Amino acid sequence: MTEQAALEVKNLHVAYGAKQVVQDVSLKFPARQITAMIGASGSGKSTVLRSLNRMNDDLATVTGTINFHGLNINQPDVNVYRVRQRIGMVFQQPTPFPLSIYENVIYGLRLAGERDRRVLDQRVEESLRQAALWDEVKDQLKASALALSGGQQQRLCIARTLAVRPEIILMDEPTSALDPVSTSQIEETLVQLKEQFTIIMVTHNMQQASRSADWTAFMHQGRLVEFGPTAQIFMNPQEEQTADYLSGKFG
Repeated sequence: MTEQAALEVKNLHVAYGAKQVVQDVSLKFPARQITAMIGASGSGKSTVLRSLNRMNDDLATVTGTINFHGLNINQPDVNVYRVRQRIGMVFQQPTPFPLSIYENVIYGLRLAGERDRRVLDQRVEESLRQAALWDEVKDQLKASALALSGGQQQRLCIARTLAVRPEIILMDEPTSALDPVSTSQIEETLVQLKEQFTIIMVTHNMQQASRSADWTAFMHQGRLVEFGPTAQIFMNPQEEQTADYLSGKFG
């Protein structure tokens, strides 16, 4: 892989108590590309994803190196709040706050102390445009975010993540709770977002991975089996386990 890495994981191990769920994963995530992580339930892909911005801190023991701009962010003295500003997260279920659309988008900015109304207004429009939601909600920014459809709520959550201007966006099954039309809209949005952001996405939907991702990582039983360009993984996998999973022999 010649592309510059936005994030590099070395010898990552994750354990929940005595149960080791991720073992010795090393992986470079290319900058301004979409990387999909695929594998059966329990393969460890979501655990790896959540470790990348320290979401597993209170749940698991995470060892190994996670390099971001030359800094190992998996160290105890690292400011986790700042890590999560730079490496944002979008979850499986849309999670809008019971606030207006406007206040949802700027929630992270307010936490960071931003008070300038012009900055907030500008960031709301910018983020909603990037999430392909502005045209649908620009006349109802004061309305409750909970009144939006599921697909709109998920795009709002993407906008909320974008508003603090992260470099990397982590997505854990971002469309699994959505209908096909909303899923297609999110996928189109992701392809546009990779011009500015690095996207790392866990998905059970292999068609989604093949459509949207530039790179694909296949995990099985806590280990990274294969990583490479998506077309190669799907058309010419190098490992028998990868071929078996893609052909439906397990998972």
